[in-house]
Amino acid sequence: MAKALATQPPLLYLDEVTTGLDLSVQARILDLILEIQQELGTGCAASSPVFARRLADFQTAHQLPSTGVFDQATFQTFRGLWQERRPFIMARVRDEPCPEPPPLYQLGYLVAEEEHADRLTRLLRRDVLEAYRQMVAAARAEVPEVANDRELLQIFSGFRDPEADAARCAAAGNCDGLRRAVCSPHRTGTAVDLYVGQVVGLGVDNTSPPSRLHMSRGATYRWLVKNAGRFGFVPYAFEPWHWEWVSPTGGYAGPAPTP
Repeated sequence: MAKALATQPPLLYLDEVTTGLDLSVQARILDLILEIQQELGTGCAASSPVFARRLADFQTAHQLPSTGVFDQATFQTFRGLWQERRPFIMARVRDEPCPEPPPLYQLGYLVAEEEHADRLTRLLRRDVLEAYRQMVAAARAEVPEVANDRELLQIFSGFRDPEADAARCAAAGNCDGLRRAVCSPHRTGTAVDLYVGQVVGLGVDNTSPPSRLHMSRGATYRWLVKNAGRFGFVPYAFEPWHWEWVSPTGGYAGPAPTP
């Protein structure tokens, strides 16, 4: 295994050489290293023998060649696992119709200190909002960076009314499934876009590799990767700011109406 790692040309990531990463996927997954480490159960660098051993074990478990090198097939397996944890996405894979939004009584307004960019109109489903508040309280207690900067973990997108979202799609012409989703998880009131930092001059949801890498290096995002699941939130790994709440029953449907 060490020999297999040694054959890979080194690049730098957080001052570590990435000899355990196949060249064809290095540029795509450098900002996903935290999620990969979390999946493998190790904090060791991609250049380390421990990382390679854990990766080889993962490959064996998923019927891949046990090389200990992160190649395209391994990347696609991780990607599939991450997507399977998002019930909204799996419903789309099963060709289920786009869900109706929750009734208004299930939605609650954010308070001012939870709003990013001084907006006071954002909503979340009430159970999701409570989980979000518990998560933020824990992050502020456990992460000095979050405690010292109240902008971190503020919400810049929550519930989106489907009709308003459709009008925005039509006006901008960018709902192509790549830039924006035609059927967005935000319509459920369970998806949140959180401020986790930004590169100066780039937006809070900029998807360029330098932007995503910058976000993934921050203490806020690192904490989320390790701890958001405690509060029911799962990531969309390719957008560090986007998190979706999953109910204890494993779905995203809201509470049943009271008789």
